[in-house]
Amino acid sequence: MTKEIFETVNHETIYKLSVTNKNNVMISCLSYGANWYELLVPTEHGPQNLILNFSKVADYQRINPYLNMSIGRTAGRIGHGKFNLNGKEISVPQNEGDNTLHGGPHGFHNTNWESAVDGQVITFTKNITADYDQYPGNLAVKITYTLTDDNQVLIDYYAAADADGIFNPTNHAYFNLNTTDQNVKNLTLQLRSSHHLALDKEKIPTGETIANAHTPFDFQTTKTIGAAIDNMQDTDEKGLDDVYLIDEHPENEPIAILKNPDENIAVEIYAERNGIVMFTANKFGADQPFIDKTGQPYVGVALESQTVPNAVFDPSFGDISIHQDETKHYQTKYQIKF
Repeated sequence: MTKEIFETVNHETIYKLSVTNKNNVMISCLSYGANWYELLVPTEHGPQNLILNFSKVADYQRINPYLNMSIGRTAGRIGHGKFNLNGKEISVPQNEGDNTLHGGPHGFHNTNWESAVDGQVITFTKNITADYDQYPGNLAVKITYTLTDDNQVLIDYYAAADADGIFNPTNHAYFNLNTTDQNVKNLTLQLRSSHHLALDKEKIPTGETIANAHTPFDFQTTKTIGAAIDNMQDTDEKGLDDVYLIDEHPENEPIAILKNPDENIAVEIYAERNGIVMFTANKFGADQPFIDKTGQPYVGVALESQTVPNAVFDPSFGDISIHQDETKHYQTKYQIKF
């Protein structure tokens, strides 16, 4: 395990923290954004990073502020930056036109966290104040990344509130399981989802659900990501940026299986959340200087487990509230196979 200075930005020290297991799998994180920086697995070509990353903090800030970042207080979009809490309309800062995306301009992604490493656990802590991010109440947050000796990465999110508010965290890791410099269209995916949410033109959920069967959105049976993308070229998005509803399932079974069948590398995702957002980096380009991959459309795929964003308006879609003096905990598990 190591903790070293990654960079100094605006007089703040950004740390890189790394842990390795007995199988020579390594993960590293950055204190800026409680960021998942590397997922290195041993291959015949040497250590291979299965997630995209940049070499400089400025690239995260300037180009892609959510790349591999911890997301909060709440993932997804809040339409018009408004929601109801205890019968009162709450307004939060907007950072995507008229809407609030991924916690707003002062979300978890845009702060430097206190950090520590012990054994095979990397820990980030931060007191997120209402004055800082303009959400109701102060939130004491802890995020841990644990690397096990059976090649699991566990991301745990804890929050303790001093007032009623909302809490719906996720991680925005972009995976690319190729050892060569290519996009993710060749990767296969299976999702435990029979429906996705309808979205308006600003990608705000309308509250309607749409069946996935017999559409490009259907990953109930394993297929390549490229098969879906190729059937979406007549859409504005030309790919996926969508909220999938997770079907009921035994908790010991994954909600998503992403695989490179040519190299037998896979990531299985387990979470007790009712949604997962899939984004295929549809408009990424050469302006994104990734370390191991060329910036291009479909260079990575994000699979963000969360309570579906519409829960902020419609409690039938889930509960993202956190109450005064309550502590909430969520976990996402990534089983790495190679």
